[in-house]
Amino acid sequence: MANLDDYLTWRGDVPFDLDPFNEVDNAILCELVYAAFDGIVPGPGLKEKISIEDACDLFFAKYSEEELRSKATFTKLAPFLMQKMAHSRRFGGTKLSGFVNEVDAENQSQFAVCTFYLTDGTIFVAFRGTDDTLVGWKEDFNISFSEGTGGQLKAVKYLNKNFARTMKLIRVGGHSKGGNFAVYGSAFCKPHIKDNIIAIYNNDGPGCIQEVIKTAEYKSIIKRVHKIVPNESIIGMIMYTKAKKKIVLSSAKGINQHDLFSWQVERNHFVSVDELSPSAVLIDQTIKKWTKKYDYETRKAFGDALFASIVSAGATRMSHITSKKVRSIASITKEIQNLDADDQALVLDVFKALAAEGGESLKNSIVSKLPKSITMRKNE
Repeated sequence: MANLDDYLTWRGDVPFDLDPFNEVDNAILCELVYAAFDGIVPGPGLKEKISIEDACDLFFAKYSEEELRSKATFTKLAPFLMQKMAHSRRFGGTKLSGFVNEVDAENQSQFAVCTFYLTDGTIFVAFRGTDDTLVGWKEDFNISFSEGTGGQLKAVKYLNKNFARTMKLIRVGGHSKGGNFAVYGSAFCKPHIKDNIIAIYNNDGPGCIQEVIKTAEYKSIIKRVHKIVPNESIIGMIMYTKAKKKIVLSSAKGINQHDLFSWQVERNHFVSVDELSPSAVLIDQTIKKWTKKYDYETRKAFGDALFASIVSAGATRMSHITSKKVRSIASITKEIQNLDADDQALVLDVFKALAAEGGESLKNSIVSKLPKSITMRKNE
């Protein structure tokens, strides 16, 4: 099966004037923004630019291939796309600018973005998805109750600040949480900037709360939103959207389908399927029922308590949990036991409700991992 890398091999010699920008090009740029461009791509403004050829040379002078391939992340292959892009007719000559990479613990915001000036005369703004920081994952949860997280508001500010005077046509996109930022930023940026946005790509990113999708601003851009999800989507099914979904075939299973490299490509488009898998439908229904049960204040309190427990267990990155699962889960559940009675009861209630909505499969994977001392105390 073919993927993003194969696409560049097949069609890298086809310029945009022969085959216009498409959904696969979007995914490539949204993947590339995961590269560590700090100190390489100019920013935060757009006055200075660097060619993709020069950025590639500087990047691989700074990082070795062995170092990059050793990382245990979905996005470790992103920089290797740049090597093919830089030597292709399609992406050669692309200019990069406006790179921002900020982790703001105080405002619970993880935000990264890069602007690409393509050779067809258009601009593509790519927002990065969640990185390995706990701050980034906490912001993901905050989307479930906030009308504007720190990152969402920064997406609006970035578009307003950098494109107030441009007359070029703009596409905006992102993967995972970056897809949510692309939609939110496009919806709430200034009207004359919004008028120049011709397409918005949300690649397996979460939706928004009901209050956001009911706004006139959101409704004004929804016909330009391309929501693309794999057939076993998890992240992309969270919260609400009015956008029409394109469901694509992945070579992976479960959460690993979130990896853009797993999405199957045929010529200049993703291979589509007619419907979501039963597991994706179950996840969607479970989360929707769960969100109806708890108001925004309760969701916030739950998130604060849960992430406080994770931090108290000594983790500052999600990889700290997944790299040593048994010890990490034991540490976190111990910290849950140390919460005050109200917070402890809240965490248990939310986990049990999520498990109940999802049936026995979720119950076995969530509630069974809670310490018996907590479940017994709750049942007393």
